[in-house]
Amino acid sequence: MPVTLLYPGDVDRLLTPRLAVSWVERVLSSPEAVEAPRASLEYKGGWLGVMAAAGYGRQAAKIVGVYPGNPARGLPLVRGVLVLLDSDSGEPVLVAPAEEATGWRTAAATAVALRLLGYRGGGVLGIVGAGVQGRYHAMLLSSIYKPGEILVYSRTRSRAEALASSLGGRAAGSLAELLAASDVVVLATTSEAPLASASNTRRGALVASVGAPRPVRELSDDLLAEAGCVLVDSPIAHLESDDAARAPRRVTLAEALQGRAECRPGGFRVYKSVGTPLLDLAAALAIEEALASRRGQKHLNIS
Repeated sequence: MPVTLLYPGDVDRLLTPRLAVSWVERVLSSPEAVEAPRASLEYKGGWLGVMAAAGYGRQAAKIVGVYPGNPARGLPLVRGVLVLLDSDSGEPVLVAPAEEATGWRTAAATAVALRLLGYRGGGVLGIVGAGVQGRYHAMLLSSIYKPGEILVYSRTRSRAEALASSLGGRAAGSLAELLAASDVVVLATTSEAPLASASNTRRGALVASVGAPRPVRELSDDLLAEAGCVLVDSPIAHLESDDAARAPRRVTLAEALQGRAECRPGGFRVYKSVGTPLLDLAAALAIEEALASRRGQKHLNIS
């Protein structure tokens, strides 16, 4: 079996929002898809994590690291690789950069969570943070749900304006303006102090916090208390995020999709993401399906 090597930009050119969302739903809906506990280590100021999952006749492993010195070198802060193997033979199927795959799978999981929380589209979509996750969420959610308006807020206004302009939206003048106006709020920041609270966020809004595990905090205690139940992507979200740990009740996406539990939210509808290996498997399977349409090519040339 020939292995396909993908390079930066290839995954973005291959995937579509609906394909990514479809595979996230399929993998999380399958009781046969399994994942291993994440392993990680810190070394000389950097962080390295290894995530593994299997299902649909495939095994996926993602190795990803955070390298604080890279921005000064002109390199990405986060780097990694995603590998997909045939589960019977161990033959490699594809090797892809982890950064793009992570962006796609995280945003696709948020799209699934929003549907489970009752969102059917339209209204105002507010994106807080104009970095990698903000960009993927804005692109994918606007494509899937067709919001009537897109607002973007970032501490760096030029970045907010650039992201909003690329999607026909506008930069919000302040965080308060965005939170008060948005029907759906995506928090994609590295804030260590809660941004969205019960007092500054539109009543009944859907709030997705996808920033990062601790020490990041994006959700206030009163907002979590009013939500009552919080959807999470990982069964160990409460061990990795204080946002999830402070939720009165948690239900995973897999539990909800498989009908094993139901999340009935209160005054706010909240989703917290920390990442899970099953999502990496879903991303790899989506990439493989996209590649299947290009069969017959001995060498991938997407550019």
